[in-house]
Parts: sequence; structure tokens; C-alpha cells
Amino acid sequence: MMFHDLTVSAVTSLVQNKSRSILTVLGIVIGIAAVILMLSIGQGAQALILNQIADLGSDQIFVESGSSEQTSGPPSPFTEQVLTLDDVYALRKGPFAFVSAQLISSSTVKSADANVIAQITGVDEYQLDVFPAEVAIGRYIDTSDVEDYAKVAVLGSDAATNLFGDNDPIGKKITVKNSTLRVIGVLAAQGSRFFQNVDSYIHVPVTTAQRDVLGIDHITYIAAKAVGDIDDAKEEARLILRDEHDLVNPNGELSKDDFSVSTQGDAVAVIGVVGTALTLLLASIAAISLIVGGIGIMNIMLVSVTERTKEIGLRKAIGATEKEILRQFLLEAVFLTSFGGVLGIIIGVGSAALIALGLSQAVEGWKLVIPPSAIVASVLVSGAVGIIFGYYPARRAAKLDPIEALRYE
Repeated sequence: MMFHDLTVSAVTSLVQNKSRSILTVLGIVIGIAAVILMLSIGQGAQALILNQIADLGSDQIFVESGSSEQTSGPPSPFTEQVLTLDDVYALRKGPFAFVSAQLISSSTVKSADANVIAQITGVDEYQLDVFPAEVAIGRYIDTSDVEDYAKVAVLGSDAATNLFGDNDPIGKKITVKNSTLRVIGVLAAQGSRFFQNVDSYIHVPVTTAQRDVLGIDHITYIAAKAVGDIDDAKEEARLILRDEHDLVNPNGELSKDDFSVSTQGDAVAVIGVVGTALTLLLASIAAISLIVGGIGIMNIMLVSVTERTKEIGLRKAIGATEKEILRQFLLEAVFLTSFGGVLGIIIGVGSAALIALGLSQAVEGWKLVIPPSAIVASVLVSGAVGIIFGYYPARRAAKLDPIEALRYE
């Protein structure tokens, strides 16, 4: 038989058993669609974070508590918080355009009309250099507010609406824990940053947040803008902080520091590692789904061989060779899995587009990302599954004795 004849015969057999063919490829369809959908969401999130990191500028460095070994993995609640405002003042003597203190906490916030839970951000006069934003009304926190422990606050646009509705909040009072603060400004809407709604933040002078609101003496992290070479600035920051913390570390071993210094490039590298791990995880899930789907195809093909025993015997009796029978059944398996792969791609891409559309409404900057490699791999893998799991049934059909096959009831 010519290849064209084998193809027609295989397709005819599949079309005559439409319901069974569709149920057979269901596992392949679900596996391929799920992988494309998850990869799209994962890479969309990765692209969003990378874009937001890029917006911070390549000349910024960040200092956190805990050595590099401690901070290389997920954040630990047991890391001792060692950074203070003294570290900020010491770094300001180094090669930096600005050094900004950052203190983050959550608390209940009350106004005359509302009671909400919001993120309290202790900041200084350099906050808008780290995370640029426009002041919609009023003013932002300045140097005198930080130095004088001023009991003032600047609200994000959502925080202002939640606490005061449509009323002008300037000059009004809010209560954070046991401290009463006067609202001096409201920021323009910014959307989300790193999947957090920054418009719900309440900005307070870092000194006020430490002494009057939270009753602590540490800060969460330090942000600085380097002047000159970024690697030199990182090393200078380490030297300054080792001296400030009285650390004996003559060889500059990062594991011996009680703090870590990172840059945009370091963050991008970490996200790249996380993205690779996520891709491998999804690939493993895909492999399991496709193996299950392949086993289903092999079982159905074995049933098909049994049902078509007389047909196979007749073909062999009139001259069909083992190779031709083998090819026909292999073609049927490959057609099934390839059809399932294409259908899975269509469903996966369509689902990813719908979810991306929904996420773009909730998360500013979210974009649809469909990895072309995932689509190509899906087609190739689905075809390979057909060959691998279709070979045994096809070989079994090819080895049937024509006389015994014609006698089969």
C-alpha cells in the first residue's frame, strides 16, 4: 500500500469511531492546554516583575537584613532585623546620590467615618526618588517632617477614598494604633507594584513610624542610588555597614555579614532561576499528563486491534505486509495524538488570552505571553507520544497470523 492509501485508511477508521477517538485524545488535549495556560501565566508574571524591576533603574542598590545566604531563598520571618537609621546616615557619606529608609508594616487605620486595614510605609524625603509618584493634592513628606518626628501622613488614592470617601482629606485626622496623624497629601493613582496595590498604602515619616506608631528601632530595608560603577558602590556599601555593625570580616565573606546588598541585576537573576524552576515543574506536570494520555491511547488501540482482527487477517490474506499493517496503526495513533495536540494548543491559547484579559483589568501592565517554544514542543511531543504508545498495539496487529485472524470470532 502507498502512503496515501495508508493515510486514507487510518483517517477513515478514526472517523468511523468518532466518539471513541475524541475520548481517546482527551488526556492529550487537557495536558497540552494546561501546560500552555500555566506557562503563559507564569511567564506573564515573570515579564511583569522584570519590567517593574527595570523601571527602578539599573543604578539602584538595596540593603536587607540577613546575609546573602539567608536572603537567597524565600523570605524568612526569623531573620533578625539589624538595619537602623544609623545605617542610613552612614551610607549617605558614601558614593550615593540618595539613600532612603524603608519601613513596612500593616495596621488598622481609623478615620471619623471608616476603619480599614492598610499597609503603613515609613519613609523619608527620598521616597519618591525610589518609587516615583505624583502628588495629587497637598504635599509629600520632607526632611523637616522626618527630623521633627512630625505626626503627618500621605495617603495613597485608594486609602484616601476608603477613609474619607469623596471628601477632601487634607488636614483631617487618622488614627494608627494609638497615634493620631494629620493628612498632608494624597498621591495620584499608581496601580499595582509587585502584585501589591500601592494606592492603598499610607506613608508616614520613618522616625514617626518607629517611635510613635510601631514602637521599634529597626527598618525593613534601605534603597540607594549609586554614583559611578554599581559594583564599586555595592562593595563600598558593604564596607560601610561592616564598620557600622562592628563586623570582623577581613576577607569580605558575604556569609559572615548580617546584611545583604543586591541590585536590579541580582533580582533579575533570581527571577530567572525561579522562572526556570517553574518551567521545569510545569514540564514535569506535562510529562505526567502526556504519559497518562499515552497509556489511554495504547489501551484504546489494543481494543481496536482486537475488534479489527478479522479486518487485519483479510488485509494480510490479500497481500498486506507486516510493515504496512504496522504503519497503518502507527499512523492512527499519531493522527490521534497530533489532533489532540492541536486541539489542546487552541484551547490553551484561547484560555490564556481570556485569563490575560481578565488579569490586565486587575493588574496594571499584565500582558499576554505565549511562549512559541511551548507550542512547537506541544506538537512534537504529542506526535512522539503517538509513536511511543502506539507502537506496541501496531506491532501486535502486524504480527497476527492471517489464518487465525480470519477464524477470530
